[in-house]
Amino acid sequence: MANVSKKWLLSCIVVVVLSMGLSNTMDSNAQLRLSNSFNNALATFALVRGINAVISVVQGTEVALEPGGVGVVLTPGEVLDPINDLIERFSWVVLAAGTSLGAQLILLEIGTSFFALVLVAVACIILLVLLWTPLLAQTTGRGILIRCALMVLLLRFLVPVVVLANEFVYNAFLSESYRQSYEVLENVSKDVQELKARDENDAALAESSAREDAGIFDSVSRFYNRTKQKLSLSGNYQKYEEKVAGAAQQIINLIAIFIFQTLVFPLMFFWLAVRLGRTLMRGEFWLADKAK
Repeated sequence: MANVSKKWLLSCIVVVVLSMGLSNTMDSNAQLRLSNSFNNALATFALVRGINAVISVVQGTEVALEPGGVGVVLTPGEVLDPINDLIERFSWVVLAAGTSLGAQLILLEIGTSFFALVLVAVACIILLVLLWTPLLAQTTGRGILIRCALMVLLLRFLVPVVVLANEFVYNAFLSESYRQSYEVLENVSKDVQELKARDENDAALAESSAREDAGIFDSVSRFYNRTKQKLSLSGNYQKYEEKVAGAAQQIINLIAIFIFQTLVFPLMFFWLAVRLGRTLMRGEFWLADKAK
């Protein structure tokens, strides 16, 4: 009686697994959540690359002065080197995270292919036949067939289960922190864009004013105005540094978030799933009903 009850329980589990494999409900949910994370990674990558582009242009600007006819070239943008290096490294982390998420999307698509569905159906049928066919209870290949069928099911549902578990932990602990850090970076991007546009406008006005100067002091006036404008531009680099420096903590925070979301948590859940699968395949639970 106990064996019959166990067979019915296992049969119900197999049928549920088969219906889940054929309906793709779990996969659709996992794909939706994974697509959102992938889009977040792309948006973050575009944002930090935009900041990096502005800072790189400002950083490479040279200020040329000619006091007493002697040329002096200053590069005040070098003060932005540390934060720009951090932004560049962060962009590579985000790119790697996006690649990982994209690979998971591909694996989800493979799991929902027609070939995968056929394998799941065959594996479930094998399990049901082995459960309810007494003639096969004492065959030597029964355990091998059961383990092969369980391996197919494990590989089929491994990715969606890991994705859903990972997204659950991310939404519970990391999503709010990501949102706040992303908003800070958005504000930083707007600030540096506005600051760069204002500097370019001031430089254009100064150049236009210098061309309109006339009279005996024309050359002296042009030299004075250009030198003043360049020194003023040099001082503005401190403003860039102040604007971007506030984002350093948020960038480090986002690096940690992406590492946990795309590396630590997936590997942890993958390891747990593999351990569980190995326990099921090595245990005697499926084989305990052998005929005597």
